[in-house]
Amino acid sequence: MARKELLTKICTQQIVGVVREDSAEAAAAVADAYAQNGIRIIEVTLTTPDAFELMSTISRRYAGDDVTVAAGTVRSSNDAALARRAGAEIIVSPHTDVRVIEYAVENEMLMIAGAATPTEIIRAWEAGCDIVKIFPAPQLGGPDYVRAIRGPIRDVPMLAGGPISLDAIEPYLDAGCVAVNLGLSLAVPELVRAKQWDEIGRRVILATSIVQSRKMIAPAESAYIH
Repeated sequence: MARKELLTKICTQQIVGVVREDSAEAAAAVADAYAQNGIRIIEVTLTTPDAFELMSTISRRYAGDDVTVAAGTVRSSNDAALARRAGAEIIVSPHTDVRVIEYAVENEMLMIAGAATPTEIIRAWEAGCDIVKIFPAPQLGGPDYVRAIRGPIRDVPMLAGGPISLDAIEPYLDAGCVAVNLGLSLAVPELVRAKQWDEIGRRVILATSIVQSRKMIAPAESAYIH
């Protein structure tokens, strides 16, 4: 999928489900709970055991379900290359690294770079990323912070980086974010330890329903998807 199409998909789906677990087995189960209950963009962080293998598995298993794989916590162009070989189409970094951005752009991968301050946001955007992840958004001031910085920086697509609670989804989107990262609010540690995959799936359904309900009440087109 081309970068423009990937950007359209993120702006439409508005949720990126993050998989960040301590075991490969738990990570695979969480990814399945996401994919089987409506999340269509799944980010596997490189801090997860056997992350590249899980990316490959998701790509194969859910190829017919329009699931796109993102690689998260990418800190080098080498990691980006390994992620691409594993089937990832989106690169997500907690910071801004020009070399990672260049690799993603050259290989038609969507690039989401992390930033906090207005200066960092502009630098990430001018370096060539497609979306800037405001990270960590809650600690920076939450939706109010996003709304404030979007006053003078309206042309940069922003994603709220976590941890983002379910009740904060709508406030972040209303503040101007094109999407939110959801991880701990879906794969709650207690639920993962208890292997309550169905309950995680229920939380996924709740999150996606929040987005869908918002679109039905106030349908709007994103300026970034044309």
